[in-house]
Amino acid sequence: MMLKVHIYNYQDIPLDVLLSSTYISELERLSFQKYTNLEVKKEKVISSILKNKYIGEYYLNEFGKPLCKDKYFNISHSHGLIAFVMDDVPVGIDIEKIKKVENDLINYISNDDEKKCIHDDESFYEIWTNKEALVKSFGTGIKSNPKEIIGLPINGRRIYKDKVYFNKTIKHDDYVITVSRQIDEDFDLEIIKESI
Repeated sequence: MMLKVHIYNYQDIPLDVLLSSTYISELERLSFQKYTNLEVKKEKVISSILKNKYIGEYYLNEFGKPLCKDKYFNISHSHGLIAFVMDDVPVGIDIEKIKKVENDLINYISNDDEKKCIHDDESFYEIWTNKEALVKSFGTGIKSNPKEIIGLPINGRRIYKDKVYFNKTIKHDDYVITVSRQIDEDFDLEIIKESI
């Protein structure tokens, strides 16, 4: 199976252009005023555009994950890129720009087996995105000790809280992207570069 990952680069798009989208309501435009950080504000606006364009009506579960009745979706952002995925099973996605990682963060996030697999910054982000995508597919995000979340294997099957998942990790430019699906079957990822 091929799962499509939609990638949006918003770094060079002015905020007023994003806010003029027909997929943003006036109420949403007002709600974005509370964000003072420009990048965070852009991320919130684009997330709303994507949810309104592709999903329509949705609600938030008790952990703040957006859900809808007839499909599953997830969004992640990192340093100018947003990744969006839709599926017919619970799905989570994480995208992270590869940058220098301090040992304190490696020790905080990684258990002993995972530390043995970290050889450089990219391998750290492979493990980190596997953890993040997994718990997003489960529906919570990281709410507990990150060392207790399964980061290995990088690509493959795992069991988390009595549910079976399959994770797939790829590199895209200077980013690592992982998708986790709540299903016991392998899949491939197709990157689709989109514009807003």
